[in-house]
Order: sequence, then C-alpha cells, then structure tokens
Amino acid sequence: MISVLDYALYIVVKISGVLVRHLPLETALLLGRFLGRVAYCFDARHRVQVLLNLKMAFSSTKTPEEIRDIAQKVFMNFGQNMVELLRMPAMTPKSFKEHVAVEGREHVEDALKEGKGVILLAMHSGSWELANLASSTLGGVYKVMVNPQPRFSRLDALLNFYRSCGGSIVLERGTGTRELVKSLLRNEIVAMVVDHGGRSGERVSFFSREASLSVGAVRIALKFGTPICFAIIRREGGTHHRLTIHKKLTLVSSGDLKKDLPDNLARIAGIMENYIRETPEEYMWFYKIWKYSSVSDAVLLHDGRTGHLRQSQAVAKALEENFKKDGRECRINTVDVVYRNRLATRIVVLLSFVNGGLLTLLRRPLLKWCLTPESFKSLFSVKPDFVVSCGSAAAYINFMLATEQYAKNVSILKPGVLNVRRFNLVILPEHDRRWDNNSYDDSNVIFTKGALNLINAEYLQDNAEKLLKHFSHLKIGDNFKIGVLLGGDTKECVLSVKKVKIMLHQLVEVSEEMNADILLTTSRRTSEKVESLIHRHLKHFPRCRLLILANRNNISEAVGGILGLSDMVIVSGDSVSMISEAACSGKPAVVFPIQSRFMLGAKESKHHRFIDVLADQGYILSTDVRHLKQAVYNLVKNKIRLHVLDDSSVVRVGLKRIL
Repeated sequence: MISVLDYALYIVVKISGVLVRHLPLETALLLGRFLGRVAYCFDARHRVQVLLNLKMAFSSTKTPEEIRDIAQKVFMNFGQNMVELLRMPAMTPKSFKEHVAVEGREHVEDALKEGKGVILLAMHSGSWELANLASSTLGGVYKVMVNPQPRFSRLDALLNFYRSCGGSIVLERGTGTRELVKSLLRNEIVAMVVDHGGRSGERVSFFSREASLSVGAVRIALKFGTPICFAIIRREGGTHHRLTIHKKLTLVSSGDLKKDLPDNLARIAGIMENYIRETPEEYMWFYKIWKYSSVSDAVLLHDGRTGHLRQSQAVAKALEENFKKDGRECRINTVDVVYRNRLATRIVVLLSFVNGGLLTLLRRPLLKWCLTPESFKSLFSVKPDFVVSCGSAAAYINFMLATEQYAKNVSILKPGVLNVRRFNLVILPEHDRRWDNNSYDDSNVIFTKGALNLINAEYLQDNAEKLLKHFSHLKIGDNFKIGVLLGGDTKECVLSVKKVKIMLHQLVEVSEEMNADILLTTSRRTSEKVESLIHRHLKHFPRCRLLILANRNNISEAVGGILGLSDMVIVSGDSVSMISEAACSGKPAVVFPIQSRFMLGAKESKHHRFIDVLADQGYILSTDVRHLKQAVYNLVKNKIRLHVLDDSSVVRVGLKRIL
C-alpha cells in the first residue's frame, strides 16, 4: 500500500509541477493561495495542529480571532511555497535574482576565507526550498542536508531533483553525514535546518516552552571551528522575497559540550523567535513543535467540592508519575469553576453541544457571561496540555476548554449528558457500571473499584504528623486506636440521630472492653443535631482521645491523619469518597450503611450499591450499626481478612493510552 501511495503521490506531484510551470507566476501563486485556503477548511488534522501551536506561542499576546486569521495565512503561504518548489526546475539564475534579493552575501564570503567551510543555518519559514537556488549566486560548491523519506522513495527522489535544480548537491541525513564533514573541510557551503530536532535533538526554550532543536550544525561547528551563518528567506509581497544571511555567529565554546550545545541553541532559538513574531504566518506550524518538551501542563477544574478535587488530584498524581518515568515533568495548576447562577449552569450545558459551525463563535462570549470574571479569566489564561475534572458540573467546562486549547481531557465520573467520546479518557466507578444501561465498550473508558484519592503510606504519615502537631495532647502510644469517620446527609441518604446513638453506644462499649482509644471526626455535611449528640456523649469520655466537629473546627488533615494513626476504622456509609479512602488506607474498615431517602428501600441508593460491591470483593466489612461491636471483634481477632483497595495502577495504564 505504501508503494502504491508513493507512486500515486509521485505522479500527482510530477503532473502538478508541469501544470504550474506553464502558468504565469502570479496565477500559479494565486492557485497556491486558493488551494491553501481549501486545505484549511478540509484538512482538520493539520488545522487543529496549526491552531494549537499558534495558541501555545501567542495566546498571551494575540486574540483568538487573530490566531485564526494567522492560521489561514499559514495554509495560504504554504500553498504558495509548494507552487514555488514545483516551479524550481524552470527558474534560471537570472529569474532567481529578479525574484529573490540576497542580503548578506559578503558574510558567506568572509566566512569562507577562514578555510573551514560555512554552514548556512535555516528554519522552515518562508519559501525555504526556494532559498536553495541561492547556490548559483553565492559562489563555490553548495550542498543542502535533507531528511530522507525511505517510505516514499520515488517522491523523495523527485523532490531532491527539484532542490538540486540551481546547482546544489543534496546530502541525506545519516548516509550523508560523513560527506557533510568532508565538504566543510574542503571549504564548501552546506545548508542545514535547525528547528526539527526530534528525539535526538536538544531541548531549549522556544516561546517559553521546551522544543527540540537539531544539534548537528552546532556540534560540528564547535568541533571543527566551522563558521555558522543564520539565513532566513521572507516574502516581501507578491512574487518577491528577501534572503537575509547574518554574520557568522559567535559561539560559546567553553570545552563543556553538554553546556555549550544548549547555550548556543538557545541563542539561535531567540533569533528564530524574533523572525517568527514579525511574520508568524510564514513559519511552518504543521508539526508538533513541543512534542519532545520535558515539561507539560495540566489543569484541574475545581467545582467547589473537595471530594471531587481530591479525585482530580489523584489523576494528576498518576499523570506526574507517568511523566517522571519518561524523565519529564508535568506542572499542575488548579482553576476554580464558579458559575454566576443556576441559569448559567444550564446555559453551559447547552453550549457544550456546540461543536463546530458559526455558533462556535458565540460560545466564548456566552461562557464569559456564565462564569464569574475571576473564573473566566483564570480558565482562559492557561495553556494546558491536559484538562482534568470530576463531576458533571465541571465536565462541560472541561470539554469546551480542551476543545479551545486543543488539549487532551480526562473526566472522572459520568460527564453529565455529554457522550464519553467527547473525552480522551473517562474514569467511572465500577458500581455505577453495574447499574447503568450503557455498555461503555469505548476504549477511552476505564473503571475503578472505588473513588480515586490521594491515600498512600507517605500521605498517611504526612497527615498523621500534621495532626499530632495540631493536637499536642495526642501522642502515639501502645493503645489500640479506633478511627471513626462520620459523614452526614446527602441527596440519597440520611444520617439519623437514632442510628448515631446506636453507633456511639457500640463504640463506647468496644473501646472500654478492648482498652482502645477513639479518634473521631465528623464532616461538613454532619447535621447540628448529630454533632451535638456526639459532643455530649464523647466530650468527657476518657477513651475519646480526639474529637473533631468539622462544622465547628474544620481540620484539613483530619481524615488522613486519623487513617494514619488508627489501627482500624469505622466509617458511615454516606460517602463514597470516605469509604474509598478507608479501604485504600490498609487499615481494616467497618462500614455501616445508613438510612435511604428512597421509599423503595435502602438497596436503591448508590451508596448501598457501592458498599455491597466493595464488601463482596473483600475490601471492607459491611454491617448493620447494631452489630458494629461484633464486626470490630471479628476484624481484630483476624476472623475476617480484608484486601487493600488500590486503583492507581488502573489509572496509570489508562493515562498511558492518551500520552
């Protein structure tokens, strides 16, 4: 198939070359601009890449409208460049001089006087292929280094023929490297490009982000003392160009190649940036410029719910670990998503279905009205490579921000009414899958056993130490410690005073019989009546070594600290996140389901479904609150052994799919 495609492209290019060479130059360039505009409309893959690159480079200095206008001009200029490439066999030295003004020819002559050859260092900007015809005007032997295309050998040979029409000799990277060195030692001119370094290139700052630049030219120059002259060709309007050749670069040469290479390439990147800022439409933005950057940025969308933020942070942590394995860095930034009112949230849902057409132009101004000024400014001042959100409220913003910034996006939990295909990765809890009619056969969906969290040994130790510093009376002793995590009312469940009374009675009895200490915290959702009840029963109970009433004194490290200090933990069954954290802690966890608001019975609650699934798989022990004491004894006496819940490996594998 590749051979057939190669032959087909060869025929198309050959015939196209014949056609454009028979057209007047102005007409041929007009055709090139037209084809470029057509390509902009229909070549979605390259259009997206160009827009993404332009936004990465200019989002802080140019408006979205300006960036789209530049992107169209990039395609049109590229169309003209291809026309000029195809016309090169018909261009004589005389016609080249008529259309291309060469500035700085004397710099090449001065460099050649040193007798070590000269490297003309260029980038993929302007009609760079046309610049090779300057070989007929510079004097001496002129050679150009190109990347071979072995998959398309016929097409590659044809393009090399065009490049050599002005008298230049083509050298292919790899096989021609030795000949390149010999050419320079013979005091010849060699043209090379610097802006496509690939995996073997050197990473330097380019528009404030790391890009890979080719090291060959600088490495040779440092080793053999070969002068380097930076060269750039720019279109001056219509059929005319100006080829500017700089004075030879003064390279930093300290003898430390590892330091000298990036230092010199950084200076060259600065020269490139200056030219690109002047005429960004002339640069070839079609490839992934920052693909090999060692730094990427991820944005976490915070909808105001701490549990959702913790899940997003867990994904960010897995993302950082994946990048670290590859020797790269992922910078994490958290942005608050704050709607003006309830009407705004409904409008955002509708806006998320706008994905193309003229209505897309209205999406940003409408979104600006729906969000608070601070939230909107924060969202669109970032340039993320990844967007992560948890819950439907942030999922809509996630989709739109990722679309706007051409970033990869991750949604945790069901993304509202949006199709999962709108996201690169969707992370769903297994208990929801069992009760959902959707099959979720898509490769971009993974399932976790519990809610994602930050729990690991290091996290628990850190929070335990913080909790000990906060409560100076709390000391690590030999007594067995029972941690208690109490939640509160939700849309589906009610933590009743009656159930808490029974729990407290069982807890007090088992702590006295076992000589165990109690470490208890409530949550923001705990009702005032329940907190008052707990306060009356445990405030003066000597076995209660720690009592945190979250609505009176909220301690951020309370849950993690208690999990870190306790030998076992009791959890109310109203919070999927809290149960998951307990199951991930490695401490035996007893969960008591609480009353459902549904008339059809407790089993209709998603919390009950979740508890049943984890209990069946041996991650927690589920028991009625009246049997809490017996459940504690069963775990302490090792009558029941539980597994440790860990979804981190599943998430890391899922993220690898989109990296």
